[in-house]
Amino acid sequence: TPSVAEGGTIIYTATVGAPVTGSPVVVSLANGQTITIPVGQSSGTATGAVSNDVYQGHAAVTNSITNVSGGNYENLVADPAPVSTTVIDVQDTSTVSLTATPSVAEGGTITYTATVGAPVTGSPVVVSLANGQTITIPVGQNSGTATAAVTNDVYQGHAAVTNSITSVSGGNYENLVANQASVSTTVTDVQDTTTVSLSATPSVAEGGTIIYTATVGAPVTGSPVVVSLANGQTITIPVGQSSGTATGAVSNDVYQGHAAVTNSITSVSGGNYENLVANQTLVSTTVTDVQDTTTVTLTATPSVAEGGTIVYTATVGAPVTGSPVIVSLANGQTITIPVGQSSGTTTGAVTNDVYQGHAAVTNSITNVSGGNYENLVANQAPVSTSITDVLDTTTVSLSATPSVAEGGQIVYTATLTNAAETAVTVTLSNGQTIT
Repeated sequence: TPSVAEGGTIIYTATVGAPVTGSPVVVSLANGQTITIPVGQSSGTATGAVSNDVYQGHAAVTNSITNVSGGNYENLVADPAPVSTTVIDVQDTSTVSLTATPSVAEGGTITYTATVGAPVTGSPVVVSLANGQTITIPVGQNSGTATAAVTNDVYQGHAAVTNSITSVSGGNYENLVANQASVSTTVTDVQDTTTVSLSATPSVAEGGTIIYTATVGAPVTGSPVVVSLANGQTITIPVGQSSGTATGAVSNDVYQGHAAVTNSITSVSGGNYENLVANQTLVSTTVTDVQDTTTVTLTATPSVAEGGTIVYTATVGAPVTGSPVIVSLANGQTITIPVGQSSGTTTGAVTNDVYQGHAAVTNSITNVSGGNYENLVANQAPVSTSITDVLDTTTVSLSATPSVAEGGQIVYTATLTNAAETAVTVTLSNGQTIT
């Protein structure tokens, strides 16, 4: 047959110049077949199947006679010239399919394998993947591979990794196509730890504000992260963010020096992390003094009777720390306010005289010292105590010259038990007066 399609049948016909007599003629062919020409016939046939491949172009099929025998011919010979049959391509499809590692752990490697139905001829087959990679199947091979790293994140659950073939080219195939079905690789979690850390304003003045910042190693997903602090506050880190803040007020006292303010994380919760933990290291904020004034004030018993006692009380605005506070008074006394107390006292005796009226007794602070105050000052305003009279008796006594001669003089003397502040006139029974 001069021409057949791939997969078709070639008919080989052996013809002899004169009808066969005696015995059949057996014709041996180069392809291993034999044709028998029966007695009385001048020809015989045999058929040969033509292969059907997937490659472009098909070589012509050649055959020839290698031997003849039989018949009753005087000289039977074979024509050794080859015969050739042209083979026409039948369009066959070759498919490239993709497979992938079915399951890997986070941080692992997926192997993608591209497989073609028949070994590559002509030029390598290049397979383009949806993830941007390419796989090359070399000439003579049926498959090729590429590897892809899987990310390792800190979140619970990891989406399956999918891929597919986007295009194929190369080779000498009649019709090369891609199986574009997606392949999927399950990714199993690797337990990664995510840490929440706390930072604080390094230094503030008394009465200022400390900003506490909680920071997590990866943005929050799923639900907000709630950070509980040792000072009772909480910080919330919203979904999509990596940090959150809270503020804490610093007290302002009147004492020199202020202890550093420390804080730490006590617990963390929320988010969609594989393993969320807290860095519980203390954070410390230095507090600088703001100069506050503490005043010592003096009070006194408002009123006492002559001969009574005045109680002086020195009061300070905040309890004493460090060392006692010594309050010096204008009357020469001192009052000591002990550590831990806010006041101290001293007493002063009031004189009792025989005269009507008594001047008020005044006193004041002249100096203060001690304690651990930032700025200790005295209220030097005087305090005054009214003195009420106590009725005291003063006696005038009369004495006379005990004996005189006639014609002499008697001296009369009037004596007060207390010295007079103004002139006293003493009238005698004889009509005289003594001043």
